[in-house]
Amino acid sequence: MNPKRFYALVGLLALVSGTLWIVFWPTRAAVSPAAQRASSDRIRELEAANAQLREEVARLTQQTKVQAPAAAGGGATCSIPLPTYHYQDSRPLHLVFLTNPIPFQYGGQISEALWIRDTVLSKLQRPVLTHIIPEKEKHDTFFNDSLVVCLFLKRTMYFERARAAGATNVGLYWMGDEKYEHDRSFIPMADYVFRNYYHSELIAEHPNLHWLPNGMKSGLGHASGIPSTLPLASQRSLLCNFLGSLRSHRKDMLEHLKSHDIHCAVFVNSWEDKSTKHPILYRFTYLEHSKFTLCPFGNNPETMRHYEALEHGSIPIVFHYKDPKLDVLKAFGPNHPLPVFKSFHELPEFFRRFENDAAALDELQAKILTWWIARKDELMTQARNVIEASFAKKYGHATEAAPPMPPCSPVLGNAMPTS
Repeated sequence: MNPKRFYALVGLLALVSGTLWIVFWPTRAAVSPAAQRASSDRIRELEAANAQLREEVARLTQQTKVQAPAAAGGGATCSIPLPTYHYQDSRPLHLVFLTNPIPFQYGGQISEALWIRDTVLSKLQRPVLTHIIPEKEKHDTFFNDSLVVCLFLKRTMYFERARAAGATNVGLYWMGDEKYEHDRSFIPMADYVFRNYYHSELIAEHPNLHWLPNGMKSGLGHASGIPSTLPLASQRSLLCNFLGSLRSHRKDMLEHLKSHDIHCAVFVNSWEDKSTKHPILYRFTYLEHSKFTLCPFGNNPETMRHYEALEHGSIPIVFHYKDPKLDVLKAFGPNHPLPVFKSFHELPEFFRRFENDAAALDELQAKILTWWIARKDELMTQARNVIEASFAKKYGHATEAAPPMPPCSPVLGNAMPTS
């Protein structure tokens, strides 16, 4: 639309409005009946013209507005309070790292420390005090009201000593155990246990055991919610990416895609490789530029690639797992919108469906982001409620008045750009 035409119409509207104002200005002079009729006719004409001009200006104003896309992750909204310290009167939770929380590339042992501190505990309504325990002291350092994070630890011995020392209200964040080989005798000793890597039978067997996603490397993810600045899938330059070691089935997958002239950005690494590219570089170089992220199995059907892709608006390519009790798709819930495949041989046809259909690609991305925002909030709310219930059990509900919190209700709207 020509801006000159728009502003000319606005000026004309102002002129007509001014004319009406003058016509209606009260006067004491005598007016003949014929003049009154002529004046009334003129007023009606001006009112009709004024109404038409208002309609035209409204139409042109709507036309000239820049139609900004709704936030790609804007399907689920929750009010975000400003930082306050109104929980300082509550007893703190002690977050105790018994395993070095520095990422692998810097000589540590845990990549997900910020996921635990800033996302898993994001809905907790009490202060969190973080402690990093030296290696030589990790089996003999105990806190009341604590969540203990460990990867390599004799957990049963730790809880036996903690209980003997009188420690109470002690939960465990159980990392590792991708192959389900760890000793489990410690589970009843803990007040509650959060476990990575889904196992439906194990969860059913232990009422105090709760599954949580294994999250993502520190430097990936968003503690305060998925930003609306993520590019739409159709705006991304890379079709797909893969980060990981090239085990046989992964190599076969990439070779199959290559044979169909489908080329993914591949960064080969090993999980223990301290020269691994920094997560921020992976995020800015691959994740936020990729329409899809390949998520083949590792030692477990659940992989951090799932969550790294979800957090950055890259559509995860997920595969069915043969054992349903270990399948993370069960934990995702029956209504997840993720694309799931029995074999990587199905991928070329799937990718071709979106070659010339940007709207369908962006719609799939929006559905997945909307679902993930709501599902993540539900899981973090569950973690908060478990911890608060443990405090209330120890101190009594009158002292620790923190009733269960419902997850945010997603507000489903148009998550696609309008034309």
